[in-house]
Amino acid sequence: MSKGKEKVSNKQFRWLPPMHETMLRILAQEAHKGNKPSSTFKAGSFALVAKEITAQFGVECHPSYVENRMQTLRTMWSTIQTIRKKSGFGWDDNLKMITCDPKTYQEEVMAHRKHAEFLNKKIDMYDELAIVVGKDTATGGFSKSYVDLEHEPHNADESAEYVADNVEEDVVEKGKNTVESSTTGSGISKSRKRKHSVSNADESVLTDLSDQLKEIAVALKEINRGPVDYTALYNEVMTMMADGYSEDMLATAFDHLCENEKTARGFLAKNARLRKLWLDSFLFTQL
Repeated sequence: MSKGKEKVSNKQFRWLPPMHETMLRILAQEAHKGNKPSSTFKAGSFALVAKEITAQFGVECHPSYVENRMQTLRTMWSTIQTIRKKSGFGWDDNLKMITCDPKTYQEEVMAHRKHAEFLNKKIDMYDELAIVVGKDTATGGFSKSYVDLEHEPHNADESAEYVADNVEEDVVEKGKNTVESSTTGSGISKSRKRKHSVSNADESVLTDLSDQLKEIAVALKEINRGPVDYTALYNEVMTMMADGYSEDMLATAFDHLCENEKTARGFLAKNARLRKLWLDSFLFTQL
């Protein structure tokens, strides 16, 4: 054991949020490399996570701790998917957040208090969690390692075009295969008509998709650029007095946002309806 490393048992090992994030990042990369042949990973992947956590955090981590942690992640994933399937809950795929109204929130938390951490809040590293313990895999055209992400275009328009080009290529190829398979027993003329129809439909869909992706990319780039403008944040929070909230309530919410930069950025990114949902859930936790 290396000097300076704290020795702990499996039961004593405490998974801090940064450790959790490190584990998900590495295992998502491992899945991308093909080291998740089925529903679990190869032993070497767990060893890699343990080695990195030991090096980063100065606490000795064994591969068995990582393997045991997988059960916690599976339980978390199962809970998220169970809530999403319930009536009264929505899903914001841009923010990776389960949404619900105050009444539904209160009923759910009263029945399952621990579910509060998944409601009207961004689920950090949701995509990585889906790859690590969900049914998603990191193979094929839609998979990227963190090295790939670092080399993607940073310009908002280029990012949108990059995604749209990949989607277009996949859709057109599928359309081409559909047309080619239809020629057997149906004649060349029918095949050409279908191909023309698919082409027109693809063009319309991809145009809309490209425009939407550009808007999302620009919005996210603006939100994450530079420090949070707390004056603007204060003004945005206080405009909600028009919805019937008292100044004292909103001041409490503003203080909380000032202490949590990620939450503040998320608040500014939300539309009026989602801001109201977040505020209702936050005020409920203050009761």
